[in-house]
Amino acid sequence: MNRYLLYLVCLIAELGLTITVTAQSTGSLRRFSDEVFPRFDTLNNLTYGQAVNLKGELETLKLDIFLPEKSDTLRKRPLLIFIHGGGFQNNDKVGAFSTMVCGSMARRGYVASSINYRLGIDKSKSDTTYFEAMYRAVQDAKAAVRFFRKNAQTYGIDPDQIFVMGSSAGAKTAMHLAYLDQVEVPAWVNTKRLGTLEGSSGNPGYSSKVRGVINCWGAMINYRWIQASDAPIFNVHGMADVTVAFDSSFSYHGFRHGSTILYDHALKLGIPTGLQLFEKTGHTLDNDKEKQRAALEEISHWLVTQLVQHEPKTGPEVFKWTTDIAQLRHLDSTTKDPQNAILFSGSSYIRRWTTIGRDLAPFPIIHRGYGGAKLNDFAYFINQIMAAHRPRAAVFYVGNDIVGLPIDKTPLQVLNLVKNVTQQIRTKHPDLPIFWIQVSPNPKRWAVWDQTSEANRLIEQYCAQTPNLHYIETDFTFLGADGKPIPSLYDADTLHLNEAGYKRWAVIIRKSLMTLK
Repeated sequence: MNRYLLYLVCLIAELGLTITVTAQSTGSLRRFSDEVFPRFDTLNNLTYGQAVNLKGELETLKLDIFLPEKSDTLRKRPLLIFIHGGGFQNNDKVGAFSTMVCGSMARRGYVASSINYRLGIDKSKSDTTYFEAMYRAVQDAKAAVRFFRKNAQTYGIDPDQIFVMGSSAGAKTAMHLAYLDQVEVPAWVNTKRLGTLEGSSGNPGYSSKVRGVINCWGAMINYRWIQASDAPIFNVHGMADVTVAFDSSFSYHGFRHGSTILYDHALKLGIPTGLQLFEKTGHTLDNDKEKQRAALEEISHWLVTQLVQHEPKTGPEVFKWTTDIAQLRHLDSTTKDPQNAILFSGSSYIRRWTTIGRDLAPFPIIHRGYGGAKLNDFAYFINQIMAAHRPRAAVFYVGNDIVGLPIDKTPLQVLNLVKNVTQQIRTKHPDLPIFWIQVSPNPKRWAVWDQTSEANRLIEQYCAQTPNLHYIETDFTFLGADGKPIPSLYDADTLHLNEAGYKRWAVIIRKSLMTLK
């Protein structure tokens, strides 16, 4: 494929379109989110450093590199470094899961690498010795990051887009590489013997900072080591894992805080994050290849959303609404809520509903919509939105997470965010009736209605299984005999409802509110 055709492929991918490519690539696919290359190349057993191991021996550190096939002319590609598991005692860079991950990422257009690192636990097997084993692994992994920055041009890597991923002990290593700072290392750790976190495993003079982290069935010692503005994190875990907790119900040699704790904490800090849980599934997803592939697909989709070209220049997207939320808080301080009022909040469908009080009479309304809200910022701001109110019920509509771009969330990530918002509210308002309005069809985003419908289905299912949680289905009132949105119900932008559309919406919503006791 020549450079002009490849450029066209990438440009069309950026626009969220689909094309069919002949010659060296196959299928109607998009680079980074799909496997656009049928093959990949490997470079094996490259030395990236040396370090003294637990036995006092100088150990040579090796890695393998997986590259898109040679026809790929893109020279600044994201890199994913994979760190294997094994309880810091065994296993190797060559494994079934690591090969699946690295091979798939290379076919998607990334450069990927699987690394070895120093293994070994002191015979006492105490929490301290496990921390020290992790500490050595972090030093080696940081040397691997520095190796690739040093040799970025050689391997066609974008040094600003280096991600780390690990399974089990490797995930613990990846997370502490990204989030543990030297000043946070506990005082009982013998840093005179171990050295600094940066270590001396090789490639000094280069940064070991990473762009993002993928945690597969790992845990952190202290989740508070993740701080605002730190790297994004995606989490995968089995909910029947008895080796490493998916929550914080037990500790693995001091590693207590699992995937759900890390996900919730990241959301509270405004850090981009994602979560995929597998019910009735144990450690390593029971080595079930179908589940591991499903996890890899979700991970791959999330990774695309974290690439530099999608990063807002003003910082994490969640903070763009700070001024809007401040205005809502000011409104809270200057107005008094009606008795037994129902709080409405969410994105522009709520914000633009200027006739809401009249349309939903006689229900008293607290009207608190803002901007073009997405669920991740809604999760970040929900406690501020709720703080001044004691409503009879709360009704939410957030409709901007699947809009037809490469950076869309998957239906699963939409569901997880709905769960997080609901659970945050339940902590302070355990008996509050909560209504989630179905994300509505509209002509502007009709191309992604299938994905939106799947997200709606998951939310409806969650509401049906959760006490005092309600789902308001509305799509049928906006669809015509041809099964498509009725144009006369939308504004000229073909996205938002007009007065006629809001009247139809109000009829259904009022009917649902009539069920309140």
